Amino acid sequence: MKKSTSKYTPAMEAAIREAAPLNQAKATDLAASFGADFSARSVIAKAVRMNVAYERKQPTTKTGAPVERKETLVSEIAEIVGANLDGLEKAPKPALQLLRDYLAA
Repeated sequence: MKKSTSKYTPAMEAAIREAAPLNQAKATDLAASFGADFSARSVIAKAVRMNVAYERKQPTTKTGAPVERKETLVSEIAEIVGANLDGLEKAPKPALQLLRDYLAA
């Protein structure tokens, strides 16, 4: 069985370890410093294989706001009201957000 060789040098691996915890911006900077053969995605994949901490970018909506799950909204409303609100997850998300904001005010 043939052992594959990595295109990452020990110095590059050390630079990845020093940049920990790694994020998208740091990976982009490292890829640029490593040369044209390296992409940010490649650096991130190498960091994950090396068990270097990587902070994922949090998902956002089209407006840039953080993503809210309906289950979380319903649990917040149930906590405010002090009642069991099973089944409310089927309501439209904008309605749940408005209800939560109204009750929290």
